Amino acid sequence: MERAFDTQVAGVRMRAPMMSIHTVAAGGGSILHFDGARYRVGPDSAGANPGPASYRRHGPLTVTDCNVMLGKIQPQFFPPVFGANGDAPLDAGEVRRRFGALALEIKNRTGDSRTPEQVAEGYIDIAVGNMANAIKQISVCSADTTLTEYTLCCFGGAAGQHACLVADALGMTRVFIHPLAGVLSAYGMGLADITAMRETAV
Repeated sequence: MERAFDTQVAGVRMRAPMMSIHTVAAGGGSILHFDGARYRVGPDSAGANPGPASYRRHGPLTVTDCNVMLGKIQPQFFPPVFGANGDAPLDAGEVRRRFGALALEIKNRTGDSRTPEQVAEGYIDIAVGNMANAIKQISVCSADTTLTEYTLCCFGGAAGQHACLVADALGMTRVFIHPLAGVLSAYGMGLADITAMRETAV
């Protein structure tokens, strides 16, 4: 398998051998930013703790919260495992309140009047663009490849929420989502061979 020895992820340079995988910091935990003029998604992430605002741990607004705001994630279909005691549902009310405040801030600072739903949709568009550009970088930019002939293979907890949007952005017509997509990274890590690579100067 192809390996890289000098990689850069979200602006951080690493000099360690790893598989040649292009990583983009865009996922469900990516934090939403507004700098007074433009929207930005990531590269920093809320992770699992504190997690998105909807997790009831006072986390920031993230891409996951956008999907809660837009009704793509519905709290009643999620197990009540959130909050300080791990027994509460996702907090859609807090998400609506935060997006309402963000929409008001955007209007006050730019004069651009948008509904909270439109603000959430704008952030989703940016996140999808980040994901699509990452795929273009390792395919179209590195070889004479047309993406329309390929199938988009997805993994991660947020894969199903964005797969069709990413495929549309790339002109792809097929999407494959593995039954274990939500835990595929951890599952793969558990199945991976343990290897050691050492080098010395002679």
